[in-house]
Amino acid sequence: MASEMKRPLLIFDLVGPMAHFRRFYTNSSSLSYPFPPRTAVMGMIAALLGRDRDTYYEELSMENARIGVALKTPVRSVMQTVNYLATDDQDWHGVKRRIQIPLEFVFPRPPERFLRYRIFFSSPKPSLVEELYAHLSQGQYKYPLYFGLTECPAWAENPRLLPEVKWISDPKEPLPVATVVPLPRLAEPPNLQALQGLRLFKDRIPLDFYSDRKLKAAAEVLWEAEGRALPLKLKGELFQIPEDSTYACFLEL
Repeated sequence: MASEMKRPLLIFDLVGPMAHFRRFYTNSSSLSYPFPPRTAVMGMIAALLGRDRDTYYEELSMENARIGVALKTPVRSVMQTVNYLATDDQDWHGVKRRIQIPLEFVFPRPPERFLRYRIFFSSPKPSLVEELYAHLSQGQYKYPLYFGLTECPAWAENPRLLPEVKWISDPKEPLPVATVVPLPRLAEPPNLQALQGLRLFKDRIPLDFYSDRKLKAAAEVLWEAEGRALPLKLKGELFQIPEDSTYACFLEL
């Protein structure tokens, strides 16, 4: 069922030369997601809004903020061994020993020069959406943006505030979905014949935090390696992306 509802939707791009979005379940090796999980986007939105560390988890929780992510450039991964200095109270120079840790960086696949992720943001509080749009449209970042590490600077581009979009609840047929999709949102298994030529990936990502940074929600998600839309029948609410005929969903359960 489709409906036109006056819920503002903010769309903008996060751009940068490289990224490291650490997978929350890794330990000895620092592996990266190819896209920012919802918790990473929460942090970047909080930086744009000027929220201090550990103060925004409730404001940007799944109950109060709706966030969707789409890959707009194909990506590649590079493993780099990093030397970490082992320091303690007696040895602040770190000359006694070192620890070597494999670190995975995400880069755009040539000929692309920059990673690009499209972010979709909505909230039951329209004032929050409008506040974020004001910062983006004026280029006023309260804190600098990073793709996971300070060695991975990022910035925002192309902010658009849409007062109305086409929302669809529980579609009866598969639709082309261009965003990262939580697996619990699938109403039925994908049609394998319709997926020919596409490269599907699945992983488990964090979705939300408690106020003490303990994990509140996580889910397995699906995405296409090059950001192409997947023909999927989903449960719950979707919206049509204005510039094309594809659809998007939020990272929520």
